[in-house]
Amino acid sequence: MYRSLFLASALVVMTATASLALHCPQDAAAIDAALAKMEISDTLRAEVIALRDEGMALHEAGNHADSEAKLADAMRRLLLAL
Repeated sequence: MYRSLFLASALVVMTATASLALHCPQDAAAIDAALAKMEISDTLRAEVIALRDEGMALHEAGNHADSEAKLADAMRRLLLAL
């Protein structure tokens, strides 16, 4: 019984981790799509790209909380430019 409970718990944790890990690339793709369509200053574009790149580097390093924060900051800056 304990073995089944442990395996079920491990499966839930692995599934949740995988779904969180996939969120970062979706955010980066949304940023890329917005950058392709928006007319913004070169300074803002460079800041957003730097935040996006930093976020994806953190994602690849496995630091998803910080990655999501950087990507959210990039998206926030784009929204403020509207």
